[in-house]
Amino acid sequence: MMKSYLSVILLLATAPLALCSQTVEKISHAAPISLDGKLVVLNFYSAEEARAEWGEQPEVWNKLAASPMALQFPINGNNTYRYQLYESTPDSPWPPVKVTYDPSEGCIHITGNDMHVRVVLSFHSATKGTASIEWHDEGGSWYVRHADFAVSPSSSTAGLVTMPQVEETDGAMQSVDDGLGELVRELENRKYKTAVERLYQKRLLTVLPQIMEGSDINNVLSNANGTTALHNACGLSHVEIVRWLVEHGADLDAKTAKGASVDDCVSGPNAKAIRNILNKARRKR
Repeated sequence: MMKSYLSVILLLATAPLALCSQTVEKISHAAPISLDGKLVVLNFYSAEEARAEWGEQPEVWNKLAASPMALQFPINGNNTYRYQLYESTPDSPWPPVKVTYDPSEGCIHITGNDMHVRVVLSFHSATKGTASIEWHDEGGSWYVRHADFAVSPSSSTAGLVTMPQVEETDGAMQSVDDGLGELVRELENRKYKTAVERLYQKRLLTVLPQIMEGSDINNVLSNANGTTALHNACGLSHVEIVRWLVEHGADLDAKTAKGASVDDCVSGPNAKAIRNILNKARRKR
């Protein structure tokens, strides 16, 4: 069957378009004509999974514990991309994987040797909705339903696909919700006015679901500069998210690659309240 940990990073090239053969979830809002220049992030805090033999439909569904799945589509890709696996080396070559998007069905295909992943996006608004996933390989099939997704702008000129990390039942990743799921849903629905606020919002919506699904709170970074969830929550001036992160062990002394502390990021209308939270936590150490 599929690997216990499914973490694949794929780099861009080009290939012909392939269409989806069917849909799984009814689309209630028109899918975008193109995903070029977009980042699609699937979160699994409400999702269920099922396993089945090749060619059979799943019968038993269980709550899914997995890190988010991210698909970043490059600008001017014409909905069709070809990626070379990041792990590929001359001594251990991997064949390229083709990624295609069909706007008529809101469907993304990721296809490689003996592997076919189909992601069906059911849009409930222009940028959000629920998704289902079918993963077929030579070992069998893996299904996911009721995954939440959000689409946001991306300025990337290269494609990026990060598959979810999933553990088998005996060592399943433990959900660390404790109220974080509700905060994430509230954050998804909040409308921010400035570009800076929307950037912090986007970063938090990428890292918080990973934390909720068991990833280390201090090792989930929103970018290559080493910006932690606490940095972003302070920058967004979101008191409740800051409080949750601090109460669950966020590093108060974390610094980015450029030396910015979480205190340097504190701003906005709730700056005083957030500084009080940080200072109170430091006094308790």
